[in-house]
Amino acid sequence: MRLLASILCAPSPTFTVPRPRRRRFLLRVFLATVLLGTHAALAQPATAPRTDRPRVAVVHLSFAGNVAEAARELFAQRLVEGLSVAEFQVSAGPPVVDRLKTSGLDPSSCTDEACFRRAAPALGVAYLVAGAVKERQKTYEITLDLINGRNGSIIGTHRERCEICGVEEAGEKMGLAASSLRTRLEGLVRTPARFVIRSHPSGAQVILDGQAIGRTPLDREIPGGAHTLQVSAEGYDPSDRTLTVVSGVDETLDLELLPLASKFPFAKAGWAAVVVGVAALAGGIWAEAVDGNQIACAPAEKDPWGACPHLRNTRVLGAALIGVGVASGTLGGVWLYLGQGRGSRDNGDTVPGNHVALGYSGHF
Repeated sequence: MRLLASILCAPSPTFTVPRPRRRRFLLRVFLATVLLGTHAALAQPATAPRTDRPRVAVVHLSFAGNVAEAARELFAQRLVEGLSVAEFQVSAGPPVVDRLKTSGLDPSSCTDEACFRRAAPALGVAYLVAGAVKERQKTYEITLDLINGRNGSIIGTHRERCEICGVEEAGEKMGLAASSLRTRLEGLVRTPARFVIRSHPSGAQVILDGQAIGRTPLDREIPGGAHTLQVSAEGYDPSDRTLTVVSGVDETLDLELLPLASKFPFAKAGWAAVVVGVAALAGGIWAEAVDGNQIACAPAEKDPWGACPHLRNTRVLGAALIGVGVASGTLGGVWLYLGQGRGSRDNGDTVPGNHVALGYSGHF
């Protein structure tokens, strides 16, 4: 800055000065311009790194043929470089292997959808990359698969072939294949997903993002992103959920709707039935006990032995009351049991949820 100030504060020559001084003046102006531009560039804040880049992890890279260890390291390096050039946030190498082993996964055998679905959340990425390099008589065949970490399906594949070439040239092909995966991903983002929605029972109304779109079974294209879905049928508990749709990936959603809980007041009816049963049982026992007893009468009606001529005949009534009491008490106990089980479900002890089966397919 002192040099800049000395240049700017120096006396400016007039156009009548000799030619050597004019040249020195022009040189001073040039230097001042350069220094000012450099200072302005340094004063600008550094551009913040992008945080919206897709996160991807290299989960598997296999080799076949005569591929030396040094060549394998080169291929792995070119793969990471190609993904980075394609603006992926890349995880690869020993850190990925260690995290997979910590999660109980074997990196060498993680080649199926079930393993991919477990590996992606363990690695904290949205996508996985699996690759294969085959060498035969200096001809290399390179295959890279881009995998959706949420469902484990392959959403993009790129192949490169390098005939009669060296390791360095084949490594460049690996980098090109890795960069091409981003093109495939961007194409998927612009492609809507096809969603098949089925329910049991069928014919349930489907509401997507607040708008009715039809009844199950339903086959419909849905744009990628988060959506709210409600499936309802008369007499059944509606199923509400949030869907995260992956663009370009076909998905199937199977829903089993649960019947609505009965509105019958089991507890109150149960206690009432128990009270009625106890009263009826007590009445029946009393009726059986007094059966055959004399009915009070006037002294003039009594026989010479002082007994009244009429006797109580309550055996049938007692038996009927005892039967009603037993039946009512039993029914009340059943209702109380059902009411208790229903109350425990309402309190969260046993909360039945909607049974959902998700199936994924990768048709493009």
